[in-house]
Amino acid sequence: MNSSPLRSGWNLPDLRRGFMETIPLGIGVTIYGLVYGMLGRQGVLPFWMIPAMSLIVFAGSSQILAAEMMISGASPLSVITTVLVVNLRHVVMSADMAVHVQDEPAGKKALAAFFLTDEAYAVSYAHFQREKGTISYILGAGLDIYLFWALSSVAGYWFGNLVPPILEPAFGFAMAAAFLSMLVPAVRNIPVLSAVLVSAATAVCGSLWLPGKWYILLAAFTGSTAGFLLEECRNKRKKEVPV
Repeated sequence: MNSSPLRSGWNLPDLRRGFMETIPLGIGVTIYGLVYGMLGRQGVLPFWMIPAMSLIVFAGSSQILAAEMMISGASPLSVITTVLVVNLRHVVMSADMAVHVQDEPAGKKALAAFFLTDEAYAVSYAHFQREKGTISYILGAGLDIYLFWALSSVAGYWFGNLVPPILEPAFGFAMAAAFLSMLVPAVRNIPVLSAVLVSAATAVCGSLWLPGKWYILLAAFTGSTAGFLLEECRNKRKKEVPV
């Protein structure tokens, strides 16, 4: 009898491994959480709204954006629409992860999908490139990010005023550095590199010329398409090479 799976069907060793291997990025996420909490305090949002949004949405960038919009007096409909558009990239990430966990129950996939952030996806993607992964690993990675995010956002709300103003610009640099640390290890071949370059170019151009945040979704789809087409071409050439 296998003792590793939990009664609920979750594999505890894989869940623990996903959690532990995501800790470096979880530490980086504290920067986002602090900014989110500080923003809420400075914008006079009630404290309950800070953790409540994480329970309902849990997507760092869109939570920060939603807080900014609410502070500026945007209508509820515009806030909801904007957050929806920004979070549509999660459809792409979930679709990629779904390939690895096709046989899992829908309920387990739904739970793992809720905790699937950019950071958890990056760690899970890299893990699945090295070896066969499980949905428990994905959940463990997501829980790690959730824990760091929740604790740091609360800390930012109550203690963010202790941060010297001179250090605040460094938060933006830290965010960019955290995402680069996720991106660089994943670039291992030409298709992946093309996906990165195409999505980056699309995002930059889209942010300049397109209204709203649609460029985020557009960048995800154009990058994915470019990577897919190059990968298909490479596989086709391999098949045509005589043995």
